[in-house]
Amino acid sequence: MNRRLTFTAIFLSLCISSLAQESIVRYDDSVHPVIAAKGSWIVGGTAALTGHDNANYNFAVVSGINSVGFRVSVAPEFCWFLRDNLGFGAKVGYGRTMLDAASGSIDFGSISLGVKDFYTISQDVSLTAFMRYYLPIADSERIAMYVDAGLQGVWGHSKESDAHTGAIVGTWQDKWKAGLVVNPGIMAYFSKHVAVFASLGMAGLCYGRVSQVHNQVDSGSRGSFTMSYMLDLTSLNIGLDFYIGKK
Repeated sequence: MNRRLTFTAIFLSLCISSLAQESIVRYDDSVHPVIAAKGSWIVGGTAALTGHDNANYNFAVVSGINSVGFRVSVAPEFCWFLRDNLGFGAKVGYGRTMLDAASGSIDFGSISLGVKDFYTISQDVSLTAFMRYYLPIADSERIAMYVDAGLQGVWGHSKESDAHTGAIVGTWQDKWKAGLVVNPGIMAYFSKHVAVFASLGMAGLCYGRVSQVHNQVDSGSRGSFTMSYMLDLTSLNIGLDFYIGKK
């Protein structure tokens, strides 16, 4: 959480710096600032890596946590501008998560729940085709709000098992979902062709399905439909974009 707050503070500082570099001019509504000119390209994306290593760690009602884990993700993107400030592009994402929990327990008075030798690993691939529109702030050509709206598909696979006994037991799952997504954001140039951006996954309309096999014998499935509209700071993405062509 502290790292997320630090990245947010750095991003806000860059935005303020960009506004300070703008010359003060008389407002003219006939002038439309150009953030990305017609025919230009964007190449950029996000990348993240998190990890933990708990040794007999206690947190609130959870005690005796012994676990290791990580999450790595990358999401390159490109966008071509058909008109000034209006572009079409695609984003490809890949993520991999691992959790190996040797032990841990949760105590609620007379109720106690424990975890032992739990291991899970999963990976997911996503593809998003989107339309992006920039909304310059005031007369600035260095900082703007933007909205990405498009179609997204996600496929994933996960395995939950006992990694310490060697027994072939556990649950294997294949997951997929598809739908419409809307992601608002803000960007700021800190050089002529490089910008930093932050975006939030705010709204979506998705359908997903999970197919699973338990202990290589039993099978099951689950379908889900979600429609969301919210501001969730856990979906905050901060990254870099490189603009190719005339700005």
